[in-house]
Amino acid sequence: MQKDDTGFSAREKDGNGSRQAKGCLLLIATTILVIFALVIAAAVGIIIVDTVSLRGENYTLEQRVKRYKVACQFLWLDFKDSFSKKKPDSSQVDEP
Repeated sequence: MQKDDTGFSAREKDGNGSRQAKGCLLLIATTILVIFALVIAAAVGIIIVDTVSLRGENYTLEQRVKRYKVACQFLWLDFKDSFSKKKPDSSQVDEP
């Protein structure tokens, strides 16, 4: 019977640790790709719905791009406001 004195645990010998790390990274990458795909799908859906609702308005491509930029700015500001941890200043709060 040989004595196993290599200093590695059984887990490291089998490679389970690296397999779990690869699985975790794959799960994270998949999650990020799914979120990215959902964002792209939402943007395409909004563009399609907006195109249908603007039929007959004769907007140029430049005007439509401006509309989308303004809409994205509003969405970004709403997103920032909802996730910001900033407390309101005492000067902004009206006192009776």
